[in-house]
Amino acid sequence: MADSLPPLEMDFASNGAPVVVVEDVEASDLSEALRLAPALGEPNWVRAYSRVVNHFSSGGDFEPIMDPATFKAKYLAAYEAEDPDEEVGPGVIRLHNFGIPDFAAIHPPMKDGNTLIFFVENMFMGIPYKVTMRDGTQPEYQPVAMVQ
Repeated sequence: MADSLPPLEMDFASNGAPVVVVEDVEASDLSEALRLAPALGEPNWVRAYSRVVNHFSSGGDFEPIMDPATFKAKYLAAYEAEDPDEEVGPGVIRLHNFGIPDFAAIHPPMKDGNTLIFFVENMFMGIPYKVTMRDGTQPEYQPVAMVQ
């Protein structure tokens, strides 16, 4: 098992595609990133791995939730700051339109056997999604259950 992970930088290629720079070498997909940084797939680097998976699959559309308590506090503060009686027009996104997430379901990134599980925040809407990815497959993003 490797003790350290080389420096990783999330970036975008000139054509806009997500890339991960591993020690000054650009990886254009997850398998290339794992070849350049094999330790990335080890359990003790699951947080970094989830960031890389998310970057390749969503670019900047989603941000991994590393600290569920911080996400909960931020979400509730934004939710409470909204006027629930405000008249909403077309294209206006408000957390009140979605409800309160099941915060108890949100946890830091983890591996369960050969399945990576982590949570992300949709950067446009502000709501959380659960991401699951079995080794060798594409990640699946599903909205977290909401209550009204």
